[in-house]
Amino acid sequence: MRGDLLNKDTIIAPITSLNGGSVHVIRISGMNAIPLSNRFFSKDISKSPGNRFFFGQLVNEQNKHLDDVVVFLYKKPHSYTGEDVVEISCHGNILITEKIIELFIRQGCRLAEPGEFTKRAFLNGKIDLVQAESVAALIAAKSDQALQNALNQLDGKLSEELKELRKNIINSLSLLELNLDFAEEDIEVIDEKEILNILQKTEEKITVLLKSYQQGRLLQQGITVLITGKPNVGKSSLMNALLKKDRVMVSEIPGTTRDIVHDEIYFNNILIKFLDTAGIRTSGDKIEQEGVRRAKKLYKKADIILMVFDISNYFSKEDNYILKIAKKYEEKIIFIGNKYDLGIKKENRFDNNKWIYISAKKNINIQKIKDTIIKKIHYNESNELFLNNERQYKKLKEIKETITKAKKVLKSHLGYEFVSMELRQIIDILSELTGEITNEDILNNIFSQFCIGK
Repeated sequence: MRGDLLNKDTIIAPITSLNGGSVHVIRISGMNAIPLSNRFFSKDISKSPGNRFFFGQLVNEQNKHLDDVVVFLYKKPHSYTGEDVVEISCHGNILITEKIIELFIRQGCRLAEPGEFTKRAFLNGKIDLVQAESVAALIAAKSDQALQNALNQLDGKLSEELKELRKNIINSLSLLELNLDFAEEDIEVIDEKEILNILQKTEEKITVLLKSYQQGRLLQQGITVLITGKPNVGKSSLMNALLKKDRVMVSEIPGTTRDIVHDEIYFNNILIKFLDTAGIRTSGDKIEQEGVRRAKKLYKKADIILMVFDISNYFSKEDNYILKIAKKYEEKIIFIGNKYDLGIKKENRFDNNKWIYISAKKNINIQKIKDTIIKKIHYNESNELFLNNERQYKKLKEIKETITKAKKVLKSHLGYEFVSMELRQIIDILSELTGEITNEDILNNIFSQFCIGK
């Protein structure tokens, strides 16, 4: 079925960034990759067994020298795409790269679509769909653990788990249908308890993967941390202290930060994206009001909220208003009591388990904030495999819901034929997950999110 969706023409694209670098690499994949390359390269590569480097000159139709290049040849099926592949390494000048690509396009090649090399690898059976998606995850990973997770998935570790679950459900379905065949002889090949046990074990494994999604998403994309509070409580000073640089203008004049300022750092090999917002207060300034409106909108989107208060002064109506807002987002809020070095008003002493007392200017307890952010997302280095792909998450949720239905049908004793229907549904969703069942629209949607050259 995969082969029916495969476009047979020859494609070309740069597979390295064209923004700088001393070398650019261009990949050509398809049945004409070798003949076309051979035509314009100074050495005959057509009879090579593959997996060989060649150094020589690349010329155009008029035999004009384009560049001195290194050509690497892969013969099908021993290539990334499973097709004949030629990779040309030229000097890192975009004019040279464009001339080479234009040359091959004039000879009938087509510029590859986003993700088309990986799509061909999938369609030619080199990898499954979960592995294909891990390629994009590998490129976009924003932490060491996300990087390792993508490599684990590319190696097939998640695919193996999913295939094992599918195999167990298929075995159960086969035995269940034997029960139906021998119903008149009153022979039971597999009983209700065995089916229930297999469903329960399948559900447990899927639940573990589903629970890993939130952490996996944050490790993959980075953690968005919103710094908020009323004006002049030290939000900008705190951001500078967290970043260890003067990124944000600091002033004693309330309302200096009128827009959202952002910057990012790596901490514990995890990307943390800090957003410093306009102070939350009532103001007649239309520009400042717009900044406040945007800040409130970010409350929902942020993964963590650092809610900053000046504990050296009595709390105002604005402080109490912000505390009221906090109740809606309590799970992701870390309360920060700033200006600790100036002393704390008795009324401002709160639960130390919920509050961190700091001095942004004196760099007191800044490290504790970073440590608390990591703890807040339940970061666990021991997790070898986690989900970070929305499509996979949704499919596994469907499977869990279908397992729940299957268990209810089983316990209600409606008949094994109804249980069989639910088991078939589980098998189909698992097959969609790994790409054993798919269609062109789904594939186009998945691979359109890749970059060109992958």
